[in-house]
Amino acid sequence: MVDHPGNPEFEDVARKFAALWQALAAAGGSARDPAGRHLLIDQVRDALDRGEDRLTGHDVTIVANTFVLEAVVHEGTSTQIHRARHRDRDSLHAIKTLRPDQADDPVARGLLLREARIGGAIRHPNVAATETLLRLSDGRPALVLEWIDRSLADLVGETPLSVDDITHIITAILRGLDAIHAAGFVHGDLSLSNLRYRDGDLSRLKIGDFGIALETGRRHRDLDIAFAGRPQFAPPEQLAGLALDGRSDLHAAGLILSMLLDHCREAGAMVECLRQLAAELARPEPQERPENAKAALHLLGGLGKENPS
Repeated sequence: MVDHPGNPEFEDVARKFAALWQALAAAGGSARDPAGRHLLIDQVRDALDRGEDRLTGHDVTIVANTFVLEAVVHEGTSTQIHRARHRDRDSLHAIKTLRPDQADDPVARGLLLREARIGGAIRHPNVAATETLLRLSDGRPALVLEWIDRSLADLVGETPLSVDDITHIITAILRGLDAIHAAGFVHGDLSLSNLRYRDGDLSRLKIGDFGIALETGRRHRDLDIAFAGRPQFAPPEQLAGLALDGRSDLHAAGLILSMLLDHCREAGAMVECLRQLAAELARPEPQERPENAKAALHLLGGLGKENPS
């Protein structure tokens, strides 16, 4: 501890800290066993974390004695997402849980648990990581997710895009979809807000939010959901309540690509080639679209070449 001579407040805190440390280290003249000492230290840290927030006039919630909930960053119909900080690593995470007024809704609870299972089954650089599933003190499930602070909605609202930007984005989307489909799922909810990135690196853009993802070949009504998705990006078969497969996500990717091109600051042959790809992906009938994300990536790789391989 650094010495601060002449500072009576510091000296008082130092004396109390020394007494606290002695109490943690020993009891009744005997040294505490390491396990008991570590447990007490953790309880003191917990009290300090809570006390610090009380000094600022805010309540604090600590999940699983590990994550401090800092702010609600999104509130949906049945769920809310918190920005959370790991107490030991100081890393940021997203924690998705049910809203308190939805805690007893069996459909909402089932969907969140499904989301944990589906997200946990997929590991890919272009898919936002599902880290673990916890329980809040009131029993609500809490899904711990990779924290990614920026979305395509943010980017499109701020600045025009280059052809390179758009090519990086659609490549990342198709690679992420390929991993999702290979695991046997359809995302079903692609949108600008669910496509996220950090540090300006669009090549590492990630697909997030598996809240309404389906096993390939299923319908949302199978989950007791009348309709799920974004009408702006949902394919005709999803709007009609039919079974979905990977081509349904390709339709949404095509509409997103078309929207990105509307914000492109450049013109030329490559822009027109990308527009053609967007149209191919977003054809009304599933059988008219590329067979899968790999086929779409092959088309993307051949753009601008006289003899695509």
